[in-house]
Amino acid sequence: MPGDIVLRVNDLYTHFVTPHGVVKAVNGVSFAVRARQVLGVVGESGCGKSVMALSLLGMVEPPGKIVSGEVWLNGVNLLALSKEQLRQVRGKEIALVFQDPMTSLNPVLTIGTQITETILAHRAVSKAKARQRALELLAKVGLPHPEKLFHRYPFQLSGGQRQRVMMAIGLSLNPKVLIADEPTTALDVTVQAQILEELTRLKSAFNTGIILITHDLGIVAEMADDVAVMYAGSIVEYGPVLDIFENPGHPYTVALLHSIPRLGKDGKVLEPIRGQPPSLLDLPDRCAFRPRCPQAGRKCTGRKPFLKAVAPGHYVACHYAAGGRPAEVGLV
Repeated sequence: MPGDIVLRVNDLYTHFVTPHGVVKAVNGVSFAVRARQVLGVVGESGCGKSVMALSLLGMVEPPGKIVSGEVWLNGVNLLALSKEQLRQVRGKEIALVFQDPMTSLNPVLTIGTQITETILAHRAVSKAKARQRALELLAKVGLPHPEKLFHRYPFQLSGGQRQRVMMAIGLSLNPKVLIADEPTTALDVTVQAQILEELTRLKSAFNTGIILITHDLGIVAEMADDVAVMYAGSIVEYGPVLDIFENPGHPYTVALLHSIPRLGKDGKVLEPIRGQPPSLLDLPDRCAFRPRCPQAGRKCTGRKPFLKAVAPGHYVACHYAAGGRPAEVGLV
C-alpha cells in the first residue's frame, strides 16, 4: 500500500516565450505522490506531460521558464534551490528515466562507467564500491550477465536492455521519487511486460514513489494507483485508477477511454477524438476542451472550470461533472 507523501506539487506554471507569443506548456498543475505509489499521467501528445516532468527537476531550458509554483520534496521546495543545489538533489532524491534511452545514454562511455559516475557524483565511496553497486543494480533490473554488460557500450545492447540500464541509473541512489517518461515506447510487448514488472518490484524494494507518463491506458490500468489526466497543460481529472476507468467524470477522459481499440461485433472498434488539442499559444479563458466536447453546454462558454471533488479523492474540472453530465458510459 502507498505510504506517506514524498512529493507534493502546488500550482505549477511553466511557460515558453517565443517570437509568436507565450506557450503555456504547464498551466497550474497540482498533485501528490506517496511512497510505493504509482501516479499515472496520461493525455495526448502536446498536453504538457513531459514538460511537467522536466519542471519538477528544474531542467527546463530557455526559452522555457518555470513561472511559479512549488515542488516539495522532503520538506524542501526544489524550485527555491540554486542550480548547484538542484544538481545535488537530482538523481539522489528524485530521478528521471527518459523516453529514449539511445539518445539519453552517452554513446562513447560504457554502461558501467555511466552508472558508477552517477554514484560517485553523489556518494563518498570508492570506485570499487561504486562498481559493486552498479553490478547489483544491473542484476536487480533483470539484466543477465552484469559483469559482461558492465563493459559494453549502449549500441551493443537491445532497446529493452538500454531501458533497463536507464532504470538502473535512475535507481542507483535510491531516490524517493522516480519519474518514468514513456518507459516502454518502441519496445515489443514481451519486453514491455518485463519493464513494467521490474517497476512494480522496484517501487517496493526501494520504497519509491513513481510518476509514470504514458499514452497507453492499458499500462495505466495495470500499474497505476492514481491517475492524472492532462489536457492543454492542466489536469482535468485526478483520482483513483478504478474510479477513473469505471466512472470517468470529464468528457476528455471519456473520449480517451473510448479511443482504446477493443473487440466488437464487427471486429476492432475505435472512436477517435474529433478535432485537435488547442494551441498552447492561445489558450481560452474558458474550458479548453469545449470545441471538441460533444456535451458542451451554455456553462462552458463562461470561466474556466477548476478541479472539484465528485467523490472521495476523485476530482474533475468540468462545469457539469457534479450535475449528472457527462452521461454514464460503463467503459470497463
